[in-house]
Amino acid sequence: MALVSEFPEALLEELRRVIVERGIEHPVEGEEPDIFVPPARVPAELAPLVGRSLSAPPLAVAVDVYGTLLASAAGDIGPGAAVDNYLGVFPHDMAERLRSLVDEDHAAKRAQGIPWPEIDSAALFSSALGLDYEDGARAAVAWECTTNKCSAMPGAMDFLAACEGRGIFLGIVSNAQFYTPLFIEEAFESYLFGERRFSARELFDTTPERPCLGFDPVLTLWSYKTGRAKPDRWMYDELVRRLAARGIPANRILYVGNDALNDCAAAGEAGLMTALFCGDERSCKPRAGEPRVKANPPSTLASSWDDLRRLACI
Repeated sequence: MALVSEFPEALLEELRRVIVERGIEHPVEGEEPDIFVPPARVPAELAPLVGRSLSAPPLAVAVDVYGTLLASAAGDIGPGAAVDNYLGVFPHDMAERLRSLVDEDHAAKRAQGIPWPEIDSAALFSSALGLDYEDGARAAVAWECTTNKCSAMPGAMDFLAACEGRGIFLGIVSNAQFYTPLFIEEAFESYLFGERRFSARELFDTTPERPCLGFDPVLTLWSYKTGRAKPDRWMYDELVRRLAARGIPANRILYVGNDALNDCAAAGEAGLMTALFCGDERSCKPRAGEPRVKANPPSTLASSWDDLRRLACI
């Protein structure tokens, strides 16, 4: 699988510009931004966990992306997120082509012993449309922009700033594709890490250098890089290993995600504290009946990033 850093700079600039123009929901100029995202209804069996205090102040926090850090139209990621042929841009059977190829890819990788494999989106679109790899990347971004526009989840940036101000390590564990870091940076108009990088918005105006969200690249795990997707706990175990090297035990790591199975149960199995983010009704997945969720329920539930800040940044 290709990493973003392995794409030519000119292609990255092109993809960022497409994401800025077509993949990010922006407030209309001259109007107040609509930051209201309806929170989810909490199932009765999970209601006692709402606002529950954590067992200890976290020394590290890792977060999910879609439905947690980013509000998105589909509340998820990937070529399977949409089933319609949007705007006639792609072949009428595009969703079926993608599903078939994903099923074949997953079956082959499960036969190799990977229980929850991840696809390479650029390669997938290359195969589905008969394109070379770079054009496959272009098609993947066009599909994501068309089917799954994103915006920064209200309050998330303040939460990250509060964690950074308290010296809490910040990481990401996410089912993602090569374009996910680009969507995050353009939605928040900030860099993930500390290095200065190209900003597509700078094509249109001159702005001060962007701030950074404060994530640690060593603590950032993407499924498109690892080849393993949640609810496999592999990425959580790897996060625990990397933080253990810094003297931080698993029970002092908080993981925040919108899916009680993929995020909270899998992270809980690795020994992490977990928070189910219920701040977006489109994406919150309580999965109360799942056996793994029953065995490892969330440590706490939060209806907003402000609630999480009060719980974690004490």
